[in-house]
Amino acid sequence: MYIISKQKDYYDGVVGTVGIDKTIVYERVLQEIKNEKDYPQEIVELEKGEEVGYWRMGLQRYHVKKEQKRFAGNCAFIVGFCGKLYVGWKFYRKIERRFHYSPAWKVEFTYDADYAAKYMETQVGKNTFLHDQLKKIDNANVLDVFREYNTPAFAYDCEWSEDNYGGNYRHKFEINPILKDLQFYKVFDAFTAFQEIQMFISGVLGTGEKEMVEIEDKYKIGQHGFDKWSFRREPTKKKG
Repeated sequence: MYIISKQKDYYDGVVGTVGIDKTIVYERVLQEIKNEKDYPQEIVELEKGEEVGYWRMGLQRYHVKKEQKRFAGNCAFIVGFCGKLYVGWKFYRKIERRFHYSPAWKVEFTYDADYAAKYMETQVGKNTFLHDQLKKIDNANVLDVFREYNTPAFAYDCEWSEDNYGGNYRHKFEINPILKDLQFYKVFDAFTAFQEIQMFISGVLGTGEKEMVEIEDKYKIGQHGFDKWSFRREPTKKKG
């Protein structure tokens, strides 16, 4: 697979070990959809509605357990990768800075639902609501989203910040995200991620294959050292 991108991702180095197949091209252009109204409805529906539960109620509890002082808050995000959805969490820990008034934050990423539930609301940790919701997200059919944006990867990301009410969230939807920024290597190692993308582009999207240009016969003949008279007799000049 040939990758065209201005940014580096964690699986790019695999090219040096398996070689470059230029018939499969991944033009990885990072694009953020600014307006929430333009987010794909298949993804937006996962955060509302009785059938799949409430996103903010189930996955994105900003309150941590009172007995757990390790994290100040958290938020959840979704990575769409090669036809499937993967839910991850960011946990924010405050780091006091000696010479600055505003605190700094250290973010811990996890894709382990059991680990996430351990530090979220007691309600989420004790009942099966979280896992039921994750199961429905895992079974969600979102293949059309990948095809619509012609991409093997997208991210419905979230950033958390502290405010007077406990926490504030900012969502964003990215096409062709840089997966190392979401620590997606915790889900797939570099080699597996590279192989998954390559197979998805060639087998599902089918648009990354390099088009073969048809060459007219007269040019093909010339490339092989023949001319237009190689397979026919040249006309003889008439004697005057």
